[in-house]
Amino acid sequence: MSSSWTPDESAEVLLAEKGWLQGTVVSAVAYGINVALYFMCFHLLLRQMNRTNHKKHLPLLIYITTTFILSTLFMAALANFTQLAFIQYRDYPGGPNAFENNMFGIPVDNLGNVCGFLTMILSDGLVVWRCMVIYKGCTVPMWIIMLFPCLMFAASIAMGIMFLLQVTISSPYFSSTNINYTVPYLSLSLALNIIITIVIVLRLLTYRYRISRVLDSSYGTEYTSIAAMIIESAALYSAFSVAFLILFNLNNPISETFIEALTQVQMIAMLLIVFRVAQGKGWSQDTMSGVTTSKSAVQAIRMGDVGYGLQDGSKTFTSSSGFMHETNKNSGRNLAEIAMSKVV
Repeated sequence: MSSSWTPDESAEVLLAEKGWLQGTVVSAVAYGINVALYFMCFHLLLRQMNRTNHKKHLPLLIYITTTFILSTLFMAALANFTQLAFIQYRDYPGGPNAFENNMFGIPVDNLGNVCGFLTMILSDGLVVWRCMVIYKGCTVPMWIIMLFPCLMFAASIAMGIMFLLQVTISSPYFSSTNINYTVPYLSLSLALNIIITIVIVLRLLTYRYRISRVLDSSYGTEYTSIAAMIIESAALYSAFSVAFLILFNLNNPISETFIEALTQVQMIAMLLIVFRVAQGKGWSQDTMSGVTTSKSAVQAIRMGDVGYGLQDGSKTFTSSSGFMHETNKNSGRNLAEIAMSKVV
């Protein structure tokens, strides 16, 4: 192709525009994943809801519907703003990159900023809640564990409000200050998610170690497997955030690709957590107590006079009290399940 068709812009500006456009495409792909996850979560929660659990499922239904609407509005605003920059006002002095930098206060961009801020706050609140649930029952007081994350959460909300005021209204205060609230707002939110990811993974690894010492290593894998840790800790969003922060601090224009898709990627991580909770696989407040009960039951079996025999491919355990358990070799029941049946 002829080089004369290339806009008269620097290579850095062209790269920034490419990153922005590619970020819009990535965000659209992530939004498509969100649509599928949302309807999966909605169908599962609605199907399981009854009179006994509606107080648990109804808030989740309202939560995912609210965040889905916000992410949809964000995606619509992003697509419209991209259309304005690259098509409708393509001859704007300086090109699409200058249009983005100078027209961030127009209504359609304000809509995207507000929806993105609210989505991020709601998603951050979810991971803070999951951290509280997973650390419930810890020997360290809950307020000590959650003090720093909650302070960071509050600070990110405050910086987010300042960011919205800076980009949506004309005020002498914001025009005279050299502070760009975008950087502290995004940094606090991303750092909060990264820190919570680390502490949740550490907690689940601790559980995994304790379970493997007492029970079979396969027991509780739905809570402590690698996939479970990635989903429960929102590691997908944290990894995406780290990549963005590295590129942003290096002043690499490709960081535009990541910042455009941050909201939708965070939605994916959030909906995956809700989907696990809806399936009954998410870590709950009763999970650790169940593990403790299993541990006590196993110890009770070990203390008794246990007889073991094989007959027709089955295993039979008999305690000193005469209680008998029989499992088929293909049933997949482990020692923990036998212990639980003994306690019951």
